[in-house]
Amino acid sequence: MKYILALLLSFFILTTVSAQSKEKFCRAVEQGNFKKIERMFKRQLNKHKNGTQYDNGAGSGVQITHEYNLDFLVWWFKSFPCVKDAAWDKYQPKIAIYPGGSTIGVIFISKGEIKEYCFSIQEGTTGQINIFGWRPKLFKARNILVYKKLSECPGFVVKQHELNMEYLLKGGW
Repeated sequence: MKYILALLLSFFILTTVSAQSKEKFCRAVEQGNFKKIERMFKRQLNKHKNGTQYDNGAGSGVQITHEYNLDFLVWWFKSFPCVKDAAWDKYQPKIAIYPGGSTIGVIFISKGEIKEYCFSIQEGTTGQINIFGWRPKLFKARNILVYKKLSECPGFVVKQHELNMEYLLKGGW
C-alpha cells in the first residue's frame, strides 16, 4: 500500500513540476524574453547531448547518431501550448565536415503575433581552443551536441516541412 502511495505522490509531483515549467516557458514567450527560452533550451540540450550508438557493420565499427535527440528536442518544443510548430533540418543538404551542425526552427505565438527563431547546434567538438589565433589541441574530440546561437529565421519551418514531403514523395521511408 505504501509503495502505491509513494508512486502516486511522485507522479503528482512530476506532473505539477512539468505544468509549472510549461507556464514559465509560455510566460517568457509572452514577455518576449527569449534569453530565458535560450537558457531553458540549453538545459534540455545538455540532458540529451550524447548520441545513440549503433553498429554499422563489419569494417565501419560503431557510429553515433544524434537524430533521436534532435527529434526529442523538436517534440519538447511542440509540447508547449505557446509553440505553433517546430522542425529541424533533417532533410536539408549539408556539407560533410566534422564537426557538423543542425538547426531547430520554432514558431512561437507571442502577444498575438508569430515569431520564428532558429537554434543552431554543433554536432561534435574538435578538442581545440583558440588562444589569440593559436589553436592547440588540448582535449579529446567528442561527438556530443553543443548549443551555438539563437537567431531569427522566418520561413525555416515551412521549408523543412516541404523538404520532408519531397523526401517522402520520392519514396523515402
